[in-house]
Amino acid sequence: MSSHLDFKILYVDLSTQSISTQTLPSGDFYLLLGGRGLNAKILYEGVPKGADPLGPENLLIFGTGKLVGTPVPTAGQLTITAKSPATGFYFKSNTGGAWAKALRRAGWDILVIAGISERPVYLYIDDDRVSFHDASHLWGRTVRETTKDLHRQLGGRGLDVATIGPAGENLVNFACIMTSMYHAAGRGGLGAVMGSKRLKAVAVRGSGSTPVEDMRGLEDEIEKVLNRIQQSVKAKLYLDYGTAATIEYVNESWSLPVKNFQKSHLEEGHKLAGTYLVEKGYMRKGSSCSACPISCHKFSVVKSGKYKGYSGGPEYETLASLGAGCGITEVRAVLKGNELCNDLGMDTISTGGVIQWLMECVERGTLPHDIAGGIDLSWGNEKALVGLINLIARRVGVGDLLAKGTRQAAEEVGGDSWKWAVQAHGLEQSRVDTRVAKAYGLAFAVNPRGPDHLHAQPMAEFGHFPEARRLVERLLGSDKYCNPSSIEGKPELVRWHEDLFAVTDSLGICSFATTTSYIIDIPSLLGLVKAVLGAEFTEKELLKAGQRTVVLERCFNLREDENRQDVLPWRIMYEPVSEGPFKGSINSPDELNAMLTRYYELQGYDSKTGHPTVEVLSSLGLLENVKKIDAVLGQPKK
Repeated sequence: MSSHLDFKILYVDLSTQSISTQTLPSGDFYLLLGGRGLNAKILYEGVPKGADPLGPENLLIFGTGKLVGTPVPTAGQLTITAKSPATGFYFKSNTGGAWAKALRRAGWDILVIAGISERPVYLYIDDDRVSFHDASHLWGRTVRETTKDLHRQLGGRGLDVATIGPAGENLVNFACIMTSMYHAAGRGGLGAVMGSKRLKAVAVRGSGSTPVEDMRGLEDEIEKVLNRIQQSVKAKLYLDYGTAATIEYVNESWSLPVKNFQKSHLEEGHKLAGTYLVEKGYMRKGSSCSACPISCHKFSVVKSGKYKGYSGGPEYETLASLGAGCGITEVRAVLKGNELCNDLGMDTISTGGVIQWLMECVERGTLPHDIAGGIDLSWGNEKALVGLINLIARRVGVGDLLAKGTRQAAEEVGGDSWKWAVQAHGLEQSRVDTRVAKAYGLAFAVNPRGPDHLHAQPMAEFGHFPEARRLVERLLGSDKYCNPSSIEGKPELVRWHEDLFAVTDSLGICSFATTTSYIIDIPSLLGLVKAVLGAEFTEKELLKAGQRTVVLERCFNLREDENRQDVLPWRIMYEPVSEGPFKGSINSPDELNAMLTRYYELQGYDSKTGHPTVEVLSSLGLLENVKKIDAVLGQPKK
């Protein structure tokens, strides 16, 4: 007898244009919860070691959580997983909108795409009817054009589209997948994976409903969450200004990465802040993701002039990367850059990262001033930003070099350019200066994706809000550990946050509600899961499910390279902050190694290699899932 805890998986082989289905039993829910967790298991078991990220063996996995499609606040998130062309390792990306809800209402929990189509196609999922369609007429079109065309062709009511733009078609290493028009599954180049499969889009329409075990109990739990949202200062900031609200604070605290992490403060940086954008009429309330009352996703518009346009966003990371990182305060140019990245289908963090690297190469004389065909690459030149984005997406001129990402570009250019390629493992660092935030530094180092904020996000270390201070006191016995400059207690904070983040992703809830604002705490999660699914967990059991996902992702990477190290970009580890109250701060190797040693102890990893041991794999029930190779089992080869 089937259970609503079972997982319905749709497998699509583009090489043969065939489909198959599978139902996984409810036991997998108790182990990995779904979404990100189940994606990691499918990727580990389905993609062989050494597979080409842009080849037919790589899988592109769209995973929803069991709370998606219900009224649970913020439960509209989608996790997309594949082997990354940017890093060569495991990668997951998360996005909002309504696509995940559409897939669940079509009756599917997970969509797995394999193979490579002979010609451009798009996939249409209409409940249990799945069909392949020629996409030659869509190839080369932007995200907006493709989405609108498919809505016209298939009928817009109840339809949602995930698509790539020209950047994905041209295999840009940081191309993203856009859902619901303006929501990006950015980072890692999953759009390039989709482009390599010649899959232009996946359109989904679902007419079903998502069952709830105890609706009365769910209503009670939702009311508690909504009350906390109304009382949350951070939720109010997100509602009014989106994540752009934090730009001004970060700048005034001298921790904003400026000019490729060379500086920490930007004169007139307030012109990039959410308050300024709203005041000047550039930012408006956007459409919420499915079931989200926080509504942090905004809509931006420039009504006239050379930067006239509109798009979703921008987020803090976009403003920091395309704006402050390039020394640009003309916010209309940054909004145009955001619009172009969204429409061409490129991750804004990595796009800004490679442009900053190029500007610094020119500044230092490593590359000639005319490398971009006459575009002035001086810091603060807004024309360079807009011009280079187009070149990168089309892989024209210097854009072809930049499309490879900072790691590969620096390898080709040579010299010392790798020192200011602010990346690790091929991923450009998020716009968090981890030199002044030690928990973030550790979280970035152990992140299986690379130095990025969407794996743990231990904001509690700053202690900015009462919820954060209470959490730190509960976990560590005192709120004195709300001190980002100290390494004390940081491994414990990272371990807790990454486990909860994995739970959040796997259930389909937005991290803004859990690990960044602490509105939906663990008792709330336990109550919501019980009400929706009838499944009961203890706090320890729930976090252990998150830990399984974290460990499994690490095992995938160690299978690819048993010598993979937990590191940060060179600049972050060896070049101190140059100015402001944090002048001299650094993520030194000694500090990082001290935190790693304690983190490995907490995780049950080998203290020297950081490899999961037989004991920890056995305790998590993963030993049979993980191939018994020396590198994974903590027994270094002789």
